[in-house]
Amino acid sequence: MSETPLAARLATWVTALSYDQLPPRAVEMAKLLILDQLGLQVRGATLPNVRPERRLVEAMRAAPESTMVLSGARTVAPYAAIVNGTLGAAFEFDDVHMYAAHSGSAVVPTALAFGESTGASGREVLTAVVAGAQVMSLLGATTVRDMVGTGWHASKILGTFTAAATAGRLLGLTTVQLTHALGIAGSDAGGTMEYERSGGEVKRMHSGSAARSGSQAALLAQDGLTGPATIIEGERGLFPLFAGTRDTSGVDGLWDHFHIVDTIFRLYLTIGSAGPAIEAVRHLQAHNPLPWHDIREIRLGLPAIAVGHGAAVTRPTDMVSAQFSTAFSVALRLVRGHNRPEDYMDPALWTDPDLLSVVDEVVPYATEFPPDAPFLSCRVDIALADGRVLSHTQWGVRGHPAHPDTEDTDIEAKFLDNVEGLISGPAARKTVERINQLEHLDNMAELMSLTAGSER
Repeated sequence: MSETPLAARLATWVTALSYDQLPPRAVEMAKLLILDQLGLQVRGATLPNVRPERRLVEAMRAAPESTMVLSGARTVAPYAAIVNGTLGAAFEFDDVHMYAAHSGSAVVPTALAFGESTGASGREVLTAVVAGAQVMSLLGATTVRDMVGTGWHASKILGTFTAAATAGRLLGLTTVQLTHALGIAGSDAGGTMEYERSGGEVKRMHSGSAARSGSQAALLAQDGLTGPATIIEGERGLFPLFAGTRDTSGVDGLWDHFHIVDTIFRLYLTIGSAGPAIEAVRHLQAHNPLPWHDIREIRLGLPAIAVGHGAAVTRPTDMVSAQFSTAFSVALRLVRGHNRPEDYMDPALWTDPDLLSVVDEVVPYATEFPPDAPFLSCRVDIALADGRVLSHTQWGVRGHPAHPDTEDTDIEAKFLDNVEGLISGPAARKTVERINQLEHLDNMAELMSLTAGSER
């Protein structure tokens, strides 16, 4: 174990990283993450559950540094980050990562807000996105499973650290300052997942809140505030409090891989672990007669982390719990034949007797997949009244860059679908073009202006 605190090692890595060190695939994935997030933020701005955050920030009448998506209003960078991060997570449609949970809605809003406020170039913003995703992945490699298992929201906790790293990079913090920023961020790192069990739209703001808290930590460190360098592995630090260990050796073999390339882009409006179950049911429907009213049992073999997460939710009480219920997603596919956004938003469907009769047949259980199996694989066995058992194993989730059924163009199509009717067609196409050429942009002003709903 290194004697240098892990926060200092992370700060050294982040401040030393240069755009020229980034592998082409890491740059491509950073662009896709930005494109995906901007589309989600535009669409998320239409939801009523995010209006309180935006109204609160607008009422502050803060200095106009950074753009709030769709409205075009401007505020100080940390508060543009909380609004845009909340918008980006509002639809439960943002990215998934085995270590980093959901990095995009913390990293991208922070990078774009501070990129705009500091006049950073596209190369600097891309480097900050990769750096932020790396920090979140390295910390999550040790903590994320334990956090989920005990009910802590990894995106909120880890996102605070990653926002500090992302903002700190764009603010030009020294290694010492960034170490302090991470130490300060630790005091704001928290957030439970009780919303899974009894509902509550507060979940929508967790990523945005992390972006605000972490980026403010960077600003405070820049101005001289200090934090504990041992915030991660110290006796009362991140690792022992949230993962029950002070051992940092699990991070040691992970530095040389750019973890952003393992990002999964969600193609369903659900908790990430529900996606493979939906895909498996789709496969069975395409190859077999599968009348839902003849179903006697649906066994879902899932990774252990997914059993206590989305698979533990059955009866939806609001949009959040509907999206988090794997059983509800499976029932929608079997009974209604689709998993559309409006299906999760319709209160009548949360208590629909046909859907709930299928939900009651779902039996999730933890299963071990081969060590080389793709992340979030799922086995589905459906027993029917005539004695047939239909089975399919979905190896990984469509949306993972390594999955054979996923192409980068899926993310462009997802973006265009999300912004349709909200920003003009020319502005949408220009946004795609600008992000594809982001390394050649001198600043973020034009890109952010395109998200305000008008062609500039």
